[in-house]
Amino acid sequence: MRLSLFSRLILGYLAVLALVIAVSLYALRELQRFDDITQSILDKDNRILDYEKKLGDSFLSQVRYERKFVIAKDQALYREFRKFKSDFERDLSEVVMFADPNVLALLNQVKQEYERYQELFAKETAHIKAHQEYPQAWYHTAKNRITDTILESLEKLQTERQQGTYRKVRELADAGARAREAAVTITIASLLFILILSLVIARSITRPIAILKNKTREIAKGRFEGDLRLSSPPEIGELAASFNLMCRRLSELDKMKTDFFASMSHELRTPLTSIKEGTGLLLEGVGGATTEKQRKLLTILAEESNRLIGLVNSLLDFSKMEAGMMTYSFEKASLAPLIKKAVGEITPLVEAKGIQLETEVADVLPTVKLDRERILQALRNLIGNAIKFTPKAGRVKVSARPVNGKVEVSVRDTGPGIAAENLKTIFDKFQQGNSAGAFSANGTGLGLAIAKHIIISHGGEIWVENQLDQGSTFIFVLPC
Repeated sequence: MRLSLFSRLILGYLAVLALVIAVSLYALRELQRFDDITQSILDKDNRILDYEKKLGDSFLSQVRYERKFVIAKDQALYREFRKFKSDFERDLSEVVMFADPNVLALLNQVKQEYERYQELFAKETAHIKAHQEYPQAWYHTAKNRITDTILESLEKLQTERQQGTYRKVRELADAGARAREAAVTITIASLLFILILSLVIARSITRPIAILKNKTREIAKGRFEGDLRLSSPPEIGELAASFNLMCRRLSELDKMKTDFFASMSHELRTPLTSIKEGTGLLLEGVGGATTEKQRKLLTILAEESNRLIGLVNSLLDFSKMEAGMMTYSFEKASLAPLIKKAVGEITPLVEAKGIQLETEVADVLPTVKLDRERILQALRNLIGNAIKFTPKAGRVKVSARPVNGKVEVSVRDTGPGIAAENLKTIFDKFQQGNSAGAFSANGTGLGLAIAKHIIISHGGEIWVENQLDQGSTFIFVLPC
């Protein structure tokens, strides 16, 4: 049984998903251990150390004020003693609430010694308030002994918590090391498994796709033979069958387009040419004498016929280009003769408009692979467009030079420039880039679109640089 492409991918994804879930569960378990230990250090050990410091500070403050009170018998000193006594008892009761058994034993010892200390001082205070004689040295010695015991217990508490923290940090380090070893092992095994699985699935997909890609290239070159024979995976087999059907349909469509363009060329150009020739004969007086008014009308008719023939030719050329049916005859040649020819052809129009046409061609231009007629057509469109939009007494400059292993050709005019909103669509079909309200000229709007198709078909680029009210520069480059 041949698994479908979807089934293969699903099974592969499920295997990878199961592996990822297993690794994730292990990682979560280890992270939970880290979190528990870290939380224990933060919630217990660090807090206990903080309380140990508070207890030590408040107890030493009590001892300091207690001794001052015994000497000075000042009630203000006794009130300060009571204040720190309250702080000590509050902190002790709070730390007992979350202490573990080891710490709790030390805290109970501190509590017992502290209660003995308070009893002694209470008795001594009673003697002082009653102005009685009492064994002051004995009280002093007893309190010092209790004070030392409490401070030693607090120091043991600090040491025990520091050691506990160290043990937990060591436990974290050991757990981290184990986790790293396990993670490296699991990662290597997972990568190998995923790599092998990916290679198996990819191989079953890429091989038929590579065949389809090669077939697509053949179709792009105009070869529409449907001869694909692929069966696995089933989806690829269906796609191959669709490719074969598409090739047959494209072959039929290609023939239809060829017949259509041949028919259009004949059906449109023939009557237009007949109209043009008939108009010319009438202007020559073949049909008899014509009045001045008739000659003007016939002249207009001849001009419009020529314009219509040009429009039909442009439409047919552009349709062929869009359909990818335009044929090119490439050869190595220089652009200089083509520029000279295009400029020479348009000279009468330049002189009629009183425009100054300049050329600046580098002495040595590298040869490029081009179709002479098509590049000449692009040059005619660009130069003619510049002449058309340049007012009388204006200037048009055609330049060519080598740039970075390419040949760059530019056509600059001193016309009105192109409105900013038209810059993005200037090379689209049926678009004209005249500046609104500044200058207008009739045209098909196909010249720049055809020029762009020709330049791109030669592997080049074309763009426009523009300054409103100062003119435009159309530039194209061709690879050498």
